[in-house]
Amino acid sequence: MDKWDFLKWRKTLRYTQAEAGAQLGVNRGTIQNWERGITRISKTAELACQELTRRWKQRPEFGPVTLVYADSPLWQQAEGLYSVPVLQCERHPNNDAAIEQASRLKGSPHFINPLIVEESGSVVWMSPELLRECDRRAEEARARRETASRGGQNQSTGPPTPPAPEQRGSSDRPTEGH
Repeated sequence: MDKWDFLKWRKTLRYTQAEAGAQLGVNRGTIQNWERGITRISKTAELACQELTRRWKQRPEFGPVTLVYADSPLWQQAEGLYSVPVLQCERHPNNDAAIEQASRLKGSPHFINPLIVEESGSVVWMSPELLRECDRRAEEARARRETASRGGQNQSTGPPTPPAPEQRGSSDRPTEGH
């Protein structure tokens, strides 16, 4: 990674020099020296930039992306019937939509080795992390449903509401002497 690649990386992720330094564990002066070409960018920093870019691309709003998966196992048993797996590719406007679709398909036997790629073909979500994200979202949804159902139960099991005072019309008022 040269100084121009680094500057392009920082601008793409919209980091200030101070923010880039904080993300990479260096000070702002080091970032300035890299961008001026005074010091060489280490391989460690370059790899960190690649990982930060991958994580940046995993934001829910990043897109367009394509959800890619096979409809049957890619590796066949040595003995037995053979089938040709078909690679499914579904375009989505962003990660959020692709992950929602992956979550819906997750239980299907025809959803094998899913991943999400960006337009350039680079992998944004590898299969294990995509499936973990689907599980995380399912757990969050379960927790929200449980909280909502407990909220409804709490309202009905709380202390009784005192009755509203009766409104009496002029004919309902007690008369003197009664």
